[in-house]
Amino acid sequence: MMQKSHKKMERYVLFSEVAKRLSFAKAADSLSISRSYLSNQIKQLEKELGNSLLIRSTRQVRLTPAGFKVLEKMLEINSAIISLERELEQNQSEISGLLRITAPEMFSQSHLTEICHHFKQKHQDIEFDIDVSANLHDLTQSRFDLAIRSTNTPPENMVAKKLMSYQHICCASPEYLDKFGQPEHPLDLVEHHCLSNPHSKTWPFYDGKSRLDVDIQGALCANNQFLLLHAAMQGQGILKAPDYLE
Repeated sequence: MMQKSHKKMERYVLFSEVAKRLSFAKAADSLSISRSYLSNQIKQLEKELGNSLLIRSTRQVRLTPAGFKVLEKMLEINSAIISLERELEQNQSEISGLLRITAPEMFSQSHLTEICHHFKQKHQDIEFDIDVSANLHDLTQSRFDLAIRSTNTPPENMVAKKLMSYQHICCASPEYLDKFGQPEHPLDLVEHHCLSNPHSKTWPFYDGKSRLDVDIQGALCANNQFLLLHAAMQGQGILKAPDYLE
């Protein structure tokens, strides 16, 4: 049944091409089909409708009253399809609604707020709900639409796109370095005051080939990176932080 309906729709389209050009030859050339196939399909359509749609002669093709009605309806259908495509294209370019994002604290403050601002300027009807955390979330189960995370192994059940590359660097204020000296090797950090997250008491270092883990110590640890950054700027110790904060 579906195949018959499809073929019948094809015959309507073929007829409309002949009706618009009033020529089997021109319509066949436009459609890249043979004139005989085109003629047979129009005859089949006339048989199915029980009406003659075209008046054929050796010199010209004319429309019957029934042919005019079919052409008029086909032009309406074609116009409706064009209107639908334009509407869908417009809807695709218009972004609106609430976008829920979860992102780490330092990235949110250094990059995400500005990104959201620029995006809002292009799409006025968008709203943002930002969760500032580094907690793991399964986007298929959580309320978030987008998660920004630092990882080399994104979850396989999610679509991931690389946004940027960065490195962690050790930094300290000039006052701290003047007082305690500048470490020359990662192992020198064991003799310094290091500012760290409670869950990051071991700092990894890479030389391109191997990894070196250094157990650090210090008088201050906190689960807030900006608190640690502020402490480092005050000269309280050495901080290992992403270089995009420079």
